[in-house]
Formats: sequence, structure tokens, C-alpha cells
Amino acid sequence: MPDQTSFVKPDILTNNKITINTFLKQSYYGAKKQAALGVTLIQDGASYIKEEFSVFYHETGLSLHKMALPVNNFLKDLAQIENELLQEISKNSPHYVLMNKEMIPVEIVLSEMMEENY
Repeated sequence: MPDQTSFVKPDILTNNKITINTFLKQSYYGAKKQAALGVTLIQDGASYIKEEFSVFYHETGLSLHKMALPVNNFLKDLAQIENELLQEISKNSPHYVLMNKEMIPVEIVLSEMMEENY
């Protein structure tokens, strides 16, 4: 019957135990550091994503502003043109009256025959 003792010499086994113990401790501390770095990496990643969204939001706002600016200017120009036309019309005849769905100058209305109501 073969001998059931270890094939490794006892002094080598003792040295290996120390080496294994050291290896396990180093692995534990390494894993702990990696976990701490992992949290940092997650925080850095979240910060990076937040910054990217912030830049994207800002750039989108600028692009929308640039697209809307000509439309706003066009609408302002139309409003200004309308105001200028109304001012020109009011220079010729300052008062108008709405009659039969038409704007008629007051001078013309007053010069026409009117019906009397008693």
C-alpha cells in the first residue's frame, strides 16, 4: 500500500502556506482597492455623462436659437411693416369708421346724408 503522506516536503509546505497567506492578503487588498477605484470610475463615468448631456443641451439650445432667430426677425419685420402702414394710413385720415364691413374715413361718412331718428 502506498504511503498516504504528502508528496511535498514539510518545509516546502510551510513556506507555501506563508506564500498562500500573503497571496490571499494581497488579493484581498487589491480587490478592495479595485472596488474603491470601481466606485471612482463609476462616479467619473456618471460625471462624464452628465457633462456630455449638459454640453448637448447647451448646443441644442444654441442651434434652436439660431434656427428661430430668422423667423423671429421676419415676424418682427412684419409687425414693423404693419405698424408703419397703419401710421401712413392715419396720416391721410386720422379717423375711420367701420361701415358695411369696410373702413371708411370719417370725413366721407359725415359728408353723406344721414337718417334722423326721433
